[in-house]
Amino acid sequence: GGLQSMPLSYNNSNAPYYAQTDRTWEPALDWTIHGVNALVLFVRGGLSNGAEPLYVAVEDSNGNIGTVVQSNTAVVTTVAWTEWKIPLGQFTGVDMTRVKAMHIGLGSKTSPGLGGAGAVYVDDIRVATGQ
Repeated sequence: GGLQSMPLSYNNSNAPYYAQTDRTWEPALDWTIHGVNALVLFVRGGLSNGAEPLYVAVEDSNGNIGTVVQSNTAVVTTVAWTEWKIPLGQFTGVDMTRVKAMHIGLGSKTSPGLGGAGAVYVDDIRVATGQ
């Protein structure tokens, strides 16, 4: 609800040119029980933030990682809370019955390059049913 959101600062003008936070579970979790089919989170940025790609990556216990990039880079410069609902099927190659980690980041981990800086807030991360 915004009262205890997670701040994520980034400064992609310095190596490694992306910022990422990680959450690991032991044992791995089954994100498909009870008909769950989406990962939902809320993001809020700031007007002075540098526009950077926002991504969420999910990793299974075999080390497979599927990454989804938010199509609207302006989400990190928007001061209003924005809901981002990601169908689990978009995390290609990942066994969603064995999720061991989630990564949220700004920039590009696979093609890092000089970028902007700022801070975003992430809140109400959950898996859900319905789309």
